[in-house]
Amino acid sequence: MASRAYHRNRKTGATYVYSVQSYWDKEKKAPRNRQVCLGRLDEATGEVIPSRRKRKIAERAAAAPGVTANARVAGPCLLLDRLAEETGLAGLVRRCFPEIHAEMMSLVHFIVQKGLPLSRSEPWSAGHLHPSEKLLASQRVSELLPRITEDGRQRFLSLWLAKMTEDDYLCYDITSVSSYARGNEYVKYGYNRDGEHLPQINLAMLFGQKSRLPAYYRRMQGNISDVATLRTTMKALDFLGGKPAHFILDRGFYSEANVGELLERRHHFTVGVPTGRKWWRRPSTAITNPSPPRSATAGSTTPSLSTS
Repeated sequence: MASRAYHRNRKTGATYVYSVQSYWDKEKKAPRNRQVCLGRLDEATGEVIPSRRKRKIAERAAAAPGVTANARVAGPCLLLDRLAEETGLAGLVRRCFPEIHAEMMSLVHFIVQKGLPLSRSEPWSAGHLHPSEKLLASQRVSELLPRITEDGRQRFLSLWLAKMTEDDYLCYDITSVSSYARGNEYVKYGYNRDGEHLPQINLAMLFGQKSRLPAYYRRMQGNISDVATLRTTMKALDFLGGKPAHFILDRGFYSEANVGELLERRHHFTVGVPTGRKWWRRPSTAITNPSPPRSATAGSTTPSLSTS
């Protein structure tokens, strides 16, 4: 156990306080003392004035942060950062949302790595390397989301769509998400692909056939049929300034009105045709109207209508 010793300097008259630690010296087979100077004794107050060395150590400890080192998972962040730069995603997000782009990319990292609700991002942000380097508490996420304005979102979609359509085909499809929400105007009862007796929201998606990257999305009411969504989507693409594209569509989107709309807007397209149409024929079947609206190619089960 440590004790204190007091030594008076005869020349200066000052008394110095030492911490004395006793220990057993195995080599000399005898007890020994180790003394460390704590500082000078203040005769008036009886307190110890720390020595210069002790004072510097105390100052550095007071100035240092509470945590000087930590460990985080870095691998996923290094990979996703590289992909975001190569695809141009990081640059467009930085351009459209200059004030919050780092936090947005951190949420992208969380969704890609975990696929969980954003409210659960706090423990992940504490243990993983991510672009913003900040703790993504639930309250902070709630404050961030309203700052993603509709203007910024549409600007991003316009720039991203232009980049995607430079040298790629666009595949178009609809997916539905069932919901218990009551205050969402998009949640309606309609054809539920999952067979659930719940209202739903439709999400129209365009993605590149070559790049396999999403190019555009649009929320739609759950009671709108697939056929009706195509025209609305084409109008939205014209609003964003999109160039004529090549659409690949399944037979759920075929209708004479949609074919006419695609031709009028000068889009190229390949669309599956329902087998009940009279103008197409299989090799062994005679038809009464041999002239389809455009060149048709019969497949093994479903014919397709295409323009080039």
